[in-house]
Amino acid sequence: MLNLNNEINKKLLELCSEGVEIYIVGGYIRDTLLKKECYDRDYTILGMPAMEFAKQAAARLEAYFVELDRVHDIARVVMPDKKTIFDFAGCVGKDIYSDLANRDYTINSIACRLKDSDCEIIDPFNGKNDIENRIIRAISEKNLIEDPLRLLRAFRLASQFGFRIEENTFELIKKHHKLINNVALERVNTELLKLFESRDSAQSLILMKNTEILFEIFPQLVPQKKVPPNLHHHLYLIDHSIETVRQVENQLENFPDWAKEHICREFSINVRAISLLKTAALLHDLGKPATWSIEEDGRHRFIKHEEVGSEQAVDLLKSLKFSKNACKYITLLIKNHLYPSQLIREGIDKVSDKAIIRFFRRITDNTPDLLLLALADRLSARGPEITEQAVEKNIRGTYTLLERYRESREEVRNLPRLLSGKDIMEILGIPRGPYVGKVLKALKEEQMSGNINTREEAVEFIKKPGFNSN
Repeated sequence: MLNLNNEINKKLLELCSEGVEIYIVGGYIRDTLLKKECYDRDYTILGMPAMEFAKQAAARLEAYFVELDRVHDIARVVMPDKKTIFDFAGCVGKDIYSDLANRDYTINSIACRLKDSDCEIIDPFNGKNDIENRIIRAISEKNLIEDPLRLLRAFRLASQFGFRIEENTFELIKKHHKLINNVALERVNTELLKLFESRDSAQSLILMKNTEILFEIFPQLVPQKKVPPNLHHHLYLIDHSIETVRQVENQLENFPDWAKEHICREFSINVRAISLLKTAALLHDLGKPATWSIEEDGRHRFIKHEEVGSEQAVDLLKSLKFSKNACKYITLLIKNHLYPSQLIREGIDKVSDKAIIRFFRRITDNTPDLLLLALADRLSARGPEITEQAVEKNIRGTYTLLERYRESREEVRNLPRLLSGKDIMEILGIPRGPYVGKVLKALKEEQMSGNINTREEAVEFIKKPGFNSN
């Protein structure tokens, strides 16, 4: 029995006229049994169109109605907090048992009919038992074929909850992995980002590699299977790429709280920066196969692979429907993933203040993200020429740069404002616009460098012939 008699469910129950039944299904019940917080709820409506029920629910809850799929009778209600979401769908088949039989995995094929009293769990496929045993088990092969996104969802659920994919289910995914190409790329993108948001997505990437579904989604990774270990890398390139994701997850735990909070920030609606950072980690060596050469002494070279890789990533990310800002962020990290290690190669004590400030200027607010990626890359390459001393030097330098970045942000917040936007418009005789912001940014950077300390110096700087705020 579950007690689902909260205020929202009571209001929804009041909308049920005679002959209308409402069931809460799937993820919300799963998460309730796992004692996890869940903001999304799925409802199945029997006895009237779910679209019409959702419209009434939105009005009753003073929320927003969104039509998702008129043909399949699916609608969404978004609560005013923009975080709590309810999806309403018409019952598939004659009753709730038929509906549950058409779902993906047993852990999502559990329902409760909303009633005035505690509701009894409807669990025809023993999903509760699989939740307790932390197993992901497919309802049927047919269900996976009918909606191939479910093939990818298994790995996302495994990452999200630390569950094990049952052997027969794994073999079904392996058998039908190519069907993922029949799924709308927007849906693939959403599932990928949820996977990367999880704590242990690297383990799922290994499983995805073993079923080949990884290479259907990222065909540009296929050439990495042919690049073997070398003096700097102890793994094949594809395994190094996945190991870099694992090290991002591991090393994030060691970062200070302020840096963790920044790296796990909300990048855009329903997308966290950590998901995009892990995407960059997986793709950071995308350019290596195209730049691979072996010298006479047997050394492997990948000259300018970071630049080539960042260019290759643009089309890949666009094809997978990443947003423009997400593409910009990921390609910035790929293009600069060697920068921190190159900067501190000889030891952090030998890096000048100017070089550090130049690094912060170039990477700006993405500095903690890039430092984590660079550190993860370093810890994922442990070939015979990589000494423990070199690794320790890199770790020490990374954390010093991270602390220096934090201090520089504090300094920026405490810098006196020498000129306002209005001052700049008057002095330069320019209208309001984005150029004013660029001038202000360049001015602040000069203050950080200690090159400008007074209002007079600031005026002289922005009036300089050939001034370029870029």
